[in-house]
Amino acid sequence: MARPIKKGLDYYPRDVDWIRQLPVRKIMRANGPASAAVLDCADGYIYGEQGYFMRYDEDARFLIADDVGVKELFVDEVVNKAVQVGYYDAGMFTGHNILTSEDIQKRYKSAASQKKDNSILAEYSLNQDESKPDNPVSKHGNPTQGVVNTGDNPQSKVKKSKVNKSKTNTTLSPSEEFGVEIWTAYPRSNRNGNYQQAQESYVQAIVTGETTKEQVLAKIDEYKAYIDLNHIQSGFIKSAGNWFTGHLWQSEWDTTTPARKPDNNADSNPAYQNTTDWGQGGKVEM
Repeated sequence: MARPIKKGLDYYPRDVDWIRQLPVRKIMRANGPASAAVLDCADGYIYGEQGYFMRYDEDARFLIADDVGVKELFVDEVVNKAVQVGYYDAGMFTGHNILTSEDIQKRYKSAASQKKDNSILAEYSLNQDESKPDNPVSKHGNPTQGVVNTGDNPQSKVKKSKVNKSKTNTTLSPSEEFGVEIWTAYPRSNRNGNYQQAQESYVQAIVTGETTKEQVLAKIDEYKAYIDLNHIQSGFIKSAGNWFTGHLWQSEWDTTTPARKPDNNADSNPAYQNTTDWGQGGKVEM
């Protein structure tokens, strides 16, 4: 039996100023210096396992947190910020739950140029000319020879035109905007729960016209104000998963300043009331 072809890399190149690149600096500003270690660890899994992507699930979150020595919630925060600033592709994260980017895929294609199979799955490809392998592999595991693409295939032209059109369209789908704008807007200390179900609840509400992105963001701000005014501890803040699946953007959150509670230590029967009026003789304490 032929040995399966390894997709991942044994090493990968990295720019010497990687940590000074703008997306990385934004992530570190938002999440602290430990976020660089999380990114480095995640990239290592991406290049080492599949070569150009990693499926982000509970196991991946645990492995990264365990390797770096941080909490899994912190890993979630770093990944969400990385998606928001474009370090990882938002469409692939929200649509396929994977971490990848155009730069990662280009770097993989270059580093894996000598591999028998350095192909990228078409549904994951972010580079229109690289969805097919430079070194295609036959069903027997041997590189095919003499395969020439003249570029005259009408179907390929249609495919390229669709890719070009999609790249120029900057409008996010409801599922994409949930990951980039909505989920990250929720109070970070409780940004946990079932992300997939929360995303589905939001998308369904948008598609059916139940609410809009602006209304949801406004309700999140209202809920934050409610939390601050009432000094609610993090343990009592609703998790993001429950907030979205429960459609709590329909709830009303009282953001008026709470009334001051009466001072229970005040004397309810002050001394000046404990007197008896004896007419002209004056008042005598009882």
